[in-house]
Amino acid sequence: MFRNFGKVFSFSLHNQTGTKSYKVFTIVMGLILLIAPIAIMLIVAGIKDSKEEEDEPIPDCGAEEIYVVSDFEAKPDFMLLSGVTDENYKKIRYKLYDSVDEALDAAGSSKKSVFVLHFFQEDDYIRADIILPDKEDEGEAVLGTSMAEHYFEFMNANSQYFNMLLTGLNQSKLAGLMPQNSYRTYTQSGYANGVTMEEDGMSADELVRDQILEVFQILMPYLTIMLMYFLILTYGNATAQAMVMEKESKLMDTMLISVHPEALVFGKLLAIICSGLIQLFGWLACLVVGLFAGTKLSEMFYPDYSSPISTFFEFIEELGLFKPVNVVLAVCFLIVGFIMYLSLATIAGAISSNREEVASQSTIFIMPLLAAFMLVMMGGGLAGSSAPAWMNYVPFTAALLMPSQLALGVADALTGAISLAISLALTIAVVIVAGKLYKAMSLYKGNKIKLGDAIKLLTTKEA
Repeated sequence: MFRNFGKVFSFSLHNQTGTKSYKVFTIVMGLILLIAPIAIMLIVAGIKDSKEEEDEPIPDCGAEEIYVVSDFEAKPDFMLLSGVTDENYKKIRYKLYDSVDEALDAAGSSKKSVFVLHFFQEDDYIRADIILPDKEDEGEAVLGTSMAEHYFEFMNANSQYFNMLLTGLNQSKLAGLMPQNSYRTYTQSGYANGVTMEEDGMSADELVRDQILEVFQILMPYLTIMLMYFLILTYGNATAQAMVMEKESKLMDTMLISVHPEALVFGKLLAIICSGLIQLFGWLACLVVGLFAGTKLSEMFYPDYSSPISTFFEFIEELGLFKPVNVVLAVCFLIVGFIMYLSLATIAGAISSNREEVASQSTIFIMPLLAAFMLVMMGGGLAGSSAPAWMNYVPFTAALLMPSQLALGVADALTGAISLAISLALTIAVVIVAGKLYKAMSLYKGNKIKLGDAIKLLTTKEA
């Protein structure tokens, strides 16, 4: 049955991977997936670094003491600013005076770096003047206009606190507006019942883990479906077209002398599968290298930059997601699912006599994918882990659900192994049926035949 299978496989693989279009597309996509993460991460790190430079602390104004004169009725305690302001301004001591002259006299004789700050009302606005005193002794500290500008910058950044103090906010009122951090954490159902997480025994880490799982359970099935759909459309059509090549070129009569029909089907199918997996894993490798290189380069050029990729994987590791064993099982499921759907394409090619018929028979491998997607969507598989358990054991829906559930640890290894075995068995059965159909239809040159009629041929003695 498998006579000259190796020759068919090697010849088909060389034809599939040796074309200029295959090589160019593979290399270009690989370079994009390699360079894009590096460029994006360096740009993001650079933008974040420039923003951090813009958000640098306000320069120190150099004042050790500030003598405050307020024309407002309230006599504010500006020492409260030490608890809410910039680090460079926490050490400043404030003193209240009744008049500007009195404050200037005290500032002029002070041995410290001092200026006078005068608050008054003008046109319904709070105004402020900074007055730099004339020092009697040249050895005493003198502040310049640039230092005054720094303090004005500090005032603008914290204007809300100055306004509250000037309008009569004392220490007790400020404490009332700025209470100690106090919070309660609820789940949605707990909030409706007035029960906090602490009361029902759920920790914050457990809530975060549940939220992350929910996000990934929504995102990953979509990604799996997109990947499967792309692969099946690309390689499914190529597989079906390859099946009719010898029929259309009238070489089938000669081919059957040296190659068994089943060997021809299996060799072509395996070659196309291998060419697709070479591209897929090559692109994944480029993406991983790009992410790793982008992380290292961004940390090298911007030492203060914390890569979100590193943070993400550290967080994922803490939550126990994407364990190596589960990831391997998920990848195996992707491969088997890809082969399973692709094997349906061999049936479309087996019952077709030319390329035009292949186009009309493509529903054989596209409709099961669409039907599986609808079942998964309506069954809740795209909104978490609420899909019915039977979907994990039906190969067409399992190919879309199980990779994400295994990677996230939602499905256990035993369930994954059983489902994988069922999918593999169906794939082998479909390939065998495709081989028999190809054999039965290898010399058929009549009108277009339907799938049901072709399957009936398998039960007839003539076939």
